[in-house]
Amino acid sequence: MRHRNEGVGIGRIAARWTTLAVFLSAVSCSGNLLDVPNPQAFGTAALDNAVILQTVTNGAEGLLHQAWSGYIIVTELNSDEIMSTSTWIDWEDISFGRLRHDWATAGSFSAPQDAILRTRFAAQDAQVRVQNVLGAKAATSAMNAQTLMVDAISDLLLGMGWCESPLSANAVRSPSSAIIAQSITKFTKAIAAAQAITGDAASLAKWTGVGYAGRARANLLAGNLAAAAADAAQVPAGFEYDAIYAEGASTTQSQTGNQFNQNRNRSGGLRDILQSRVHVIDSTTTYEAYVTDWYAPTKDDHRMAVMRTAKQLGVNNHTPYYGITKYASRSAPIRMFSAIEATLIQAEVAMKGGDFTTETNLLNSLRTRAGVGLAPVPVPATAAAAQTFLLNERMAELFVEGYRQMDLYRFNLVTPTLGPGRATLLPLSLNEILANPKMTLGAGTCPSIS
Repeated sequence: MRHRNEGVGIGRIAARWTTLAVFLSAVSCSGNLLDVPNPQAFGTAALDNAVILQTVTNGAEGLLHQAWSGYIIVTELNSDEIMSTSTWIDWEDISFGRLRHDWATAGSFSAPQDAILRTRFAAQDAQVRVQNVLGAKAATSAMNAQTLMVDAISDLLLGMGWCESPLSANAVRSPSSAIIAQSITKFTKAIAAAQAITGDAASLAKWTGVGYAGRARANLLAGNLAAAAADAAQVPAGFEYDAIYAEGASTTQSQTGNQFNQNRNRSGGLRDILQSRVHVIDSTTTYEAYVTDWYAPTKDDHRMAVMRTAKQLGVNNHTPYYGITKYASRSAPIRMFSAIEATLIQAEVAMKGGDFTTETNLLNSLRTRAGVGLAPVPVPATAAAAQTFLLNERMAELFVEGYRQMDLYRFNLVTPTLGPGRATLLPLSLNEILANPKMTLGAGTCPSIS
């Protein structure tokens, strides 16, 4: 049950939804719909029109997809999965954990947060337009659920990636915990809107699945374990919601596909601490290679596929380069929510409740499924072993999909994994600090340092 939004043109409009020319072209064959005396004076109020409303809401969702690929880059650079192999000093700063609050430059960590903040505004703006145009019918429209869900997801990503963000436009700094708590409230409203959809079974299934998967993750991060498990149980088997991209233009391409690939920029690749676990099958023709299984190190873990050309270096010309196979294409979709993650959430809740048998059964259902085919792991004898089991399986299943920074942070593993003196999360965007009248440069207190 995959949801990739084929045919709606999200990728084409992702980076320019607010540009009025897009909407003018979208309705160019609609007669006198936008017949005004002076087209140059066309205002945003004209977007409150039933003919182009879907374009507006799809544009907000498309912005989310574009922001997601940038989010993955910067959070993965701050994890133990990806390291900088570039010549960019701001990538090196993230990769080596040098960042501190109120960093002197915007750096690469700022742009993705800025993009998510713009996405949140776009979703809220589109939500108002849905209400204005549809009136009472908005309550049962898929566009209503779509805009509410994008708003909720934006908060979730802000809380996962950055130590602080504003809760709303031009608001003061708030900690990541407050942003995640707000996302739970928003997901609850969005789920209700999804369940109210009529006349569109596909959208009802899609947005209900996204809502439960998103709220399950948010509840887990907030420590609401029973609620997280309950939400995860509502995610249908086989469910997957992907961000989609297009090769046509740089504004529609996956940034991860452009930067973590050996045939393109080679700016980020597998971190050196994992390279000793790589089994290279063919380094001259297919470049096929895999990180081996943590539990059975003689077995390849196909969930962690990498690309390795013999003796290839990153663009910095000194770091051995291992590309990420799932990002071999700049148009490859990227998972955002899935039933697999829901299973991992249920396993974590069981582990934290001391039920290692249930944890093991859930995790082994993923390890032994078709396409993975790894040996089951016995029930751990200790809490430490159970946590290791969980986190290693989370790494394998969610490999380079933007989760690992938060996992290291919430389990206090940054120091033992990457060392002391590192930023545990990303700091607030300098661009937001300078543009927000409620913020002052130098007032930051996070991220914490390992």
